[in-house]
Amino acid sequence: MPQPPPNGLLRLSFQTHQEYRAYWAEHAKMGGQIWLWHENLGNREQPLKLPGICDICERQTEFSALPAKAPPGAPFEFSVQWWSRLACSCKKSTLDRTVMRTLLDGGKREDRIYHVGHLSPFRLWLSETMLNVVSSQYEEGRRPGEISNGIRFEDLSELSFSDGEFDTIICMEILEHLPDYQPGLREMARTLRQGGRAILSFPWMGGKHYEHFTRAEQLPDGAIKHIHPPEYHGDPAKSHGILSYRVFGWKILDELRLAGFTKVSANFVFGPLHGYMQILNPVIVAVR
Repeated sequence: MPQPPPNGLLRLSFQTHQEYRAYWAEHAKMGGQIWLWHENLGNREQPLKLPGICDICERQTEFSALPAKAPPGAPFEFSVQWWSRLACSCKKSTLDRTVMRTLLDGGKREDRIYHVGHLSPFRLWLSETMLNVVSSQYEEGRRPGEISNGIRFEDLSELSFSDGEFDTIICMEILEHLPDYQPGLREMARTLRQGGRAILSFPWMGGKHYEHFTRAEQLPDGAIKHIHPPEYHGDPAKSHGILSYRVFGWKILDELRLAGFTKVSANFVFGPLHGYMQILNPVIVAVR
């Protein structure tokens, strides 16, 4: 287990959209300067390399990313996807390390953890670091709880686990791929002990957006209605990728409360020395 969390990380936690907007209304100049700083830094064609210290692998490292050509009309010619593409030499992205940081700050090594997504690289780190990890994969036609070739299969909307079985559930980049994610929220609340945490990440609208941005929806007959051009994300189980139905707004915090969680917050981490380069994307923490 890594040592206590490093100093010098700015942690911002908001329980409501109103709290978030009030904070940035008061600190608009700082927010603008941070945004301008990291966008200027990423405005280059060549690979970006930043020396620093990874607080997860606990060593001096070089954070790296490959800038991409910005779309027409953008304020800069090139940009870096800081959340998903900036990686430590240990290959962990900012998203990975932010979830890890959240887990380690509030958990114990012996906690019973359920991780949604057996085939993800994150699960390998989790299994090496924590003592009691259960992971699962979704596959159409499998029964919840079925085990084959050492892989457990589950459906997040109908988990086979008992009530209150876990201390922590980690669900990263999953909910946007479910036609109906609401049953999954309720199932996570059901299978967590009182006081247990769900640590969640997903594509985030953020900023002023309360409502979700719906890209597609599933009709009663099972057909997919595309409201916007389809977007597919990488999936270790599917070479062609997996359809994203939505991008989440602040409404998800209220939906988690309705699903049975008592305290829900959007948590942002900023610390350039440790490779946390922007404060636009949060990890959501929902306490049972």
